[in-house]
Amino acid sequence: MTDFMGKKLSNPLIASSCIATETADGILKLAANGVQGAILKSCADYEKGPINGKRQFACADGCTYASSTFEAEILTLPECIELMHEARSRVDILLIPSFTANSLSPDEWLPACKKLEDAGADAVQLDFFYMGSVFGTEGFSEKIVMLLTELVKNLNIPVMPKLNVNLPKDYIMPLLVKAGIEYVSLLDSVRCPYYEFDKENNGYRLSGRLDAETTSCFGHWQLPLTISYTFTAAKHGLKTCAGGGIAGPEDVKRLLAAGATTVQSATFLTKYPHKAQDLITGLCERK
Repeated sequence: MTDFMGKKLSNPLIASSCIATETADGILKLAANGVQGAILKSCADYEKGPINGKRQFACADGCTYASSTFEAEILTLPECIELMHEARSRVDILLIPSFTANSLSPDEWLPACKKLEDAGADAVQLDFFYMGSVFGTEGFSEKIVMLLTELVKNLNIPVMPKLNVNLPKDYIMPLLVKAGIEYVSLLDSVRCPYYEFDKENNGYRLSGRLDAETTSCFGHWQLPLTISYTFTAAKHGLKTCAGGGIAGPEDVKRLLAAGATTVQSATFLTKYPHKAQDLITGLCERK
């Protein structure tokens, strides 16, 4: 059994925010296959306009590349709350909505997170992926601590920031502790355009299928980074929901050995939602 966010889990497998967790049917399928929690598809407090473009995927050299416009990728707050209500009525696993905003102002985060809490969320994940331009700006350390402190103080559910490589591990972990954070989610994908081989010019070019500004790259190459972030988080006493690069049970064992409390998967569970037991096998062999 694993204690996480006030619940005893029969195994520590959590589904990351991904295509597999953007519908109640998808979450139900994951729960039926033993997944103990789902981080819902990220949402934002905005009004969705016409959806231009569509999701695109490409796979090469063991990496998966995904490109999507904001409107196609991000749920609105009402959509996420509706998903919360529907999923809660059908499954009894951890449900963790993921929220994103445009700045580090608590006013842009707290009202929406309160609504998600009222909708029955077990915790809320803070998605900083879309705020790349904010990192490194003047006063960032003070602003991130103030935001997290306000959320911890005013919410009755855990607050779980999701980290990415724009936040160096030895820099961000002490700030999370200072703000009273107990849980951390990692590791997010990396912005990276997908290049394909151009036979005519005998070189590589940016794929016409994917847009350079909206393309994320994720895959097994992330695992060493995830292990490093996990080890550092555990060293600072944080309970980690670790993922990023998991391809099978052996990877799960490595993350647990590095100090992860739970392990999350996006790519594997999106491709093989019915094969969750393949990862659970590794989880249940934890000593």
